[in-house]
Amino acid sequence: MELIIIRHAHAGPYTDDDKGRHLSERGIEEALLLGEWMHLKQFPAGFWLISDAIRTRETAELLGKPFSEFELSDFWYVSSGPDYLTEITKRTEPILYLVAHNPSVSYLASYLSGEMIQMETAGCVYLQFPGLSSWSEISQGSASILHQL
Repeated sequence: MELIIIRHAHAGPYTDDDKGRHLSERGIEEALLLGEWMHLKQFPAGFWLISDAIRTRETAELLGKPFSEFELSDFWYVSSGPDYLTEITKRTEPILYLVAHNPSVSYLASYLSGEMIQMETAGCVYLQFPGLSSWSEISQGSASILHQL
C-alpha cells in the first residue's frame, strides 16, 4: 500500500470564488519542478484522487504524470484531515495519489507517518505501509516516508 500526498502548487490571489483560483506563475513553475522530481524518483502509476478546485486540477495536470485513472471530487475540497483518513480507508487501489489542500494534507501526512509535517505548496510526501494489505488497516504512525519534498 502506497499513498502519495500532494499539496497543490501556489495559486493566484484570493478572489470571491476560492475554488476557481488558478495557479500563479510561481505555482506553474513549482508544479513543473515537482513533476520532474517525481519522474527522477520513478513514482509508480496509481489511482489519483483530486480535489475539483481549479488549482488542484492544474497541479495534477502539470506534474507530467499520465493518469488515466482518477476521480475529481468536491469531497477533497470541503473535508478535513480526519475525513480524508476515513475516506482513504474505503479505497481498494494499492497505490493512491491525493492532490488536495492544506491543512488537511499536512494533518494526513503527519498522522500516518507519526512525524510533524507541514506541507508547503507543491509539497509531496510519499508514504509506504509495510505489511499492510488493505487501506482499512492503516493507523496513526503506520506509514514510512519513502520520499518527501
